[in-house]
Amino acid sequence: MEENHTKSKAELLRRYLIFGLSLLIIAFGISIITRSDLGTSPITSVPYVASLNTPLSLGSYFFLFTIILICLQMLLLGKKGIMERKMELLMQFPVAFVLSVFTDLTMWITACYIPQLYYVKIISLVIGCLILAFGICLEVIADVTMISAEYTIQFATLRFKKEFGNIKIGFDVSLVIIAALCSWLLSGRIEGVREGTIIAALITGPFVRLIMPRLIFVRHWLAKSGVPQATVPSATKSSLPLVITISREYGSGGHQAGELIAKQLGIAFYDKELITLVAKESNFSEDFISKNEQKLPSSLLYQMIMQDYEAPLSRSLSYDDALFVVQSRVIRRIASEKPCVIVGRCANYILKDRPNTINLFLYADMAHKIKRATAEYGISSTQAPETIANIDKARQEHFFHYTGQHWGDARNYHATFNTGMISVDQVAQITEELYKSYSKV
Repeated sequence: MEENHTKSKAELLRRYLIFGLSLLIIAFGISIITRSDLGTSPITSVPYVASLNTPLSLGSYFFLFTIILICLQMLLLGKKGIMERKMELLMQFPVAFVLSVFTDLTMWITACYIPQLYYVKIISLVIGCLILAFGICLEVIADVTMISAEYTIQFATLRFKKEFGNIKIGFDVSLVIIAALCSWLLSGRIEGVREGTIIAALITGPFVRLIMPRLIFVRHWLAKSGVPQATVPSATKSSLPLVITISREYGSGGHQAGELIAKQLGIAFYDKELITLVAKESNFSEDFISKNEQKLPSSLLYQMIMQDYEAPLSRSLSYDDALFVVQSRVIRRIASEKPCVIVGRCANYILKDRPNTINLFLYADMAHKIKRATAEYGISSTQAPETIANIDKARQEHFFHYTGQHWGDARNYHATFNTGMISVDQVAQITEELYKSYSKV
């Protein structure tokens, strides 16, 4: 996240408004889930069980539970970590208070809703998870702070140096077990923890992944400057090297076109070279980067429990998000150093606000892509159609997930080329002329 002093007061106000709204929506989602009578979400399971067996409300116990989590965070951070993260720790108190008030308010509003039929309870649970996911999306987009549960998982991940997903699973399971034990001790039976608790834990993450890219307009609204455009200093075209980005369907010749363009113009070329650069600036190996870049995990189970959906991208501890952040940083750096051609990696979006950038998209019909894949990549003609379709689908989903835009939409590029109709040499020639004419402007 950028430091707050780099944001205008108007933008900060908008971010806090969105964050406040997100807390209200999160509370409403939790209440609907709870009213489904199939259990509640893991994070509210302990407070909910306590509220069922004592006079205090769910919101009151949620606030007390947050204080316990903050104390746990301090133990995980140690003295030095507490000093470094003191603002993050302090911000959790007002957030917890507001969320607790909203929780009690929405529980009061939904008090008359008591579903009887099991299928209605299931529908209520799913709707509650959707509402909760929507609130989480707004919280992440606001990028002001996070709720205490997310901080606890992040600090534990950093302290024990384990994968985020494993820590999250352990945290959620521990809360459910503690809630079940508390219920047994307080009432002699287990209540407040049911199949809905597990369902909520599994489906909320994928719902966030589904909703988040579709809220890109909120990000754009938040980023609008409150300062008149004429008074905002910006980089001039002459102060930046001219960069060409190439997005491409698999088998359309994007790599070959990029190499040829770079050679003819005498500028740097980056495709697989980016893998080495990213590896040098991160803890990821080149093999890991090669296998995981430009695609999202296909495993549904991974999407459900291993992704860090509740943190802004810059704070996320999931490997996929961290890889994208490092790649973005490397792309911005090399684009500031010298003229170059960059292939793939959402470079056109990463450099979208940068002057002196030409964005290209290459595509072709399946027959031409199969021909190129078999001749140049060594893929058998029988496997080529499936391989091409799978890789293109992965790139499309990856692009949409991180940009909220459609990968093949011509409006995201300055020029698109059908390499089934014109050759890669012609693409390079046209781009060279475009580059030269653009340089003269």
